[in-house]
Amino acid sequence: MTRPPRRVRIDLSYDGTEFAGFQFQPRHRTVQGVLEQALSRIQGDRPLRVQASGRTDAGVHARRQVAACFLASRYDDRQVAHSLRALLPDDVRVEGVRTVDEGFDPRRGARSKTYRYMLDRTPHGDVFRARFALHYPREMDVEPMKHVLGLLLGRHDFAGFAGSAGNVETTVRTMTEARFVESGRDAAQFVFSANGFLNHMVRILVGALLEVAQGVIAPAELKRILDSGERDLKWTTAPAHGLCLWEVEYEDG
Repeated sequence: MTRPPRRVRIDLSYDGTEFAGFQFQPRHRTVQGVLEQALSRIQGDRPLRVQASGRTDAGVHARRQVAACFLASRYDDRQVAHSLRALLPDDVRVEGVRTVDEGFDPRRGARSKTYRYMLDRTPHGDVFRARFALHYPREMDVEPMKHVLGLLLGRHDFAGFAGSAGNVETTVRTMTEARFVESGRDAAQFVFSANGFLNHMVRILVGALLEVAQGVIAPAELKRILDSGERDLKWTTAPAHGLCLWEVEYEDG
């Protein structure tokens, strides 16, 4: 006998290479699409709708995405997680499932999100990093870049570092972490944590920071854009495959 619907939280990770992003799109393979298909089978082939903490773009990965839905099933949380692992494709992995309050909203309830952007610094490119890191063997002057990262901390209007597809009430965000971390000579990563991110914001920032490291853009120019919210400089947005939604934090864990 099927039980009444309950609200469940699903923690999942995915390799975004073969997906057209998280959000459902007709005729395209999306994370939301394959997740909803699997969940509908668990509740007897009845459709449902999944919400997520954010909509990652095509090619972007997630180590800890958080989704939620109302699920009508006699299975307990452990059984739902086990079934999802069997039904989902190899490039999606469910970390856990748990019943939560009916009002749980994975997007609005998120206190903080962390993204990491990976760089492969090997001379010829590491085949085992190719799907998850931007190959960037160029010499880098990291000190001016780190100076700009320090300027990003705090509450700012990031309109000058947002993509045109964004549709939000405000472009003001509070950045709590902005770092460049080197792992020996062959790997590095940018780490950003904030109370929210705008469309393409991390990839736009990384593209700008790499040009600072090349001496193409002066730190003062990026500070001007940060202060004014107006961008008149052109630089390359970093490719999607180096970006990973690393963690989403909530008040209750």
